[in-house]
Amino acid sequence: MKMRHSKVIVIMIIVVAMGCVLTYAKKSKDKKVSLPAAVTDAISSMHPGAVVKEANLEEEETKVYEVVIEQNGQEIELKIAPDGTVVEVTTEVAVKDLPPAVASAITDASGGARIEEVESEVTYAVVKIVKLDKPSASYEAKLVKDTMKSEIKVSADGKVLEQPKCKAGDDDEDTDNDKGDEKDND
Repeated sequence: MKMRHSKVIVIMIIVVAMGCVLTYAKKSKDKKVSLPAAVTDAISSMHPGAVVKEANLEEEETKVYEVVIEQNGQEIELKIAPDGTVVEVTTEVAVKDLPPAVASAITDASGGARIEEVESEVTYAVVKIVKLDKPSASYEAKLVKDTMKSEIKVSADGKVLEQPKCKAGDDDEDTDNDKGDEKDND
């Protein structure tokens, strides 16, 4: 009987240890880090006075810092290479502030869906960290119609880059469940 209890206890210890290891491995994938001077200098030059809210080091093909800052009450997401090269800047944009060609393309492609959110993505360098001669800008809009949600991506000149793809409302992991507020951009 004692031997049986000992085996059960050993198995429980192994299961708990494996759970701890898996939890640690999952948390350490994108590490919260202190930023190199080149990265903080890049942030300061593009967004003077901004406050860093969050910073992670993403390691996929190359190392890229994902930084969330706040400037003048607006949250801005940046991707910056360790050498300070700004890769991408993403900001939320009100529908009324969109360039006319972009607003028109999103509205035409939305099929009557409510525009839930629009983000501007300005790319300064490609993933292999090749600095672009001229930044390229695009806009992503989250659309809602009845219980269906979709996203559309449009270039700054109004060309639809990615057509809307409808998803059931509950399946969209990018929905702002954690933001708690819905913006009405009609």
